[in-house]
Amino acid sequence: MRASIESAVLLALIVGAGGAQARDPVVESLRVQMEVERRLLASDVASVERVQELLRAATERMVRLGDDLVRAQREGEEPAVLNARAADLRKSEGEVLDLVAQAQQLRATIAARRDYLEQVAAEIRRLEEGAGTSQDELSGRWLVSIEPGALKGTFDLRLDGTVLSGLYQLSGGWRGSLRGTFIGGTVRLERIDAQLGFVATYTGRLVTRGSEKRLEGTWEATNLAGGMPVSGTWVGQREAKP
Repeated sequence: MRASIESAVLLALIVGAGGAQARDPVVESLRVQMEVERRLLASDVASVERVQELLRAATERMVRLGDDLVRAQREGEEPAVLNARAADLRKSEGEVLDLVAQAQQLRATIAARRDYLEQVAAEIRRLEEGAGTSQDELSGRWLVSIEPGALKGTFDLRLDGTVLSGLYQLSGGWRGSLRGTFIGGTVRLERIDAQLGFVATYTGRLVTRGSEKRLEGTWEATNLAGGMPVSGTWVGQREAKP
């Protein structure tokens, strides 16, 4: 659902920009990305507010059930009744833990979006001030490892200004395309699977250790299939040239 909303917003902004006077296409593309991110950020903030309200109610219920169980134990209620009360408390505790995890992930996503917006704004300023184009350090094949699941494969990337595109293949037969940006040393990629569509967002930093360059970062699922990991880490190492 979020992918379709983002696509619709992006299309509307591009169509709107089409009637404007000719401008730097890279800058205009970055402005469109900023507007999309701002709208997604507002949606995430609204989501975390809703989760906080649910968490507050769930926590109050958990405390009340805990107090009731202690009282019932003190008063010597029947074992069957005590067992039922304990089961209700465990269920309530699980709901609280789930909501805490949701709130933590949303807060991390909000922080990442704010960082990305700052990076895009800085890149727009750099381009408008006529700064030189940064050296292409990403184009080529990267050997990647993704956790959890020990997925291994390749990202074939192409950098054009700040815009990244490419293809990927992963163990298990997963393959598809990549799109994203490289701004201020930070990579942001959207993984579009050939079968499932937009499945994950990858962010990472280009890290240099001696003569070796690596991509290191985290990923977050957008297609929340049941039983599948929703986030993790990934690393990439440039394939040695023959």
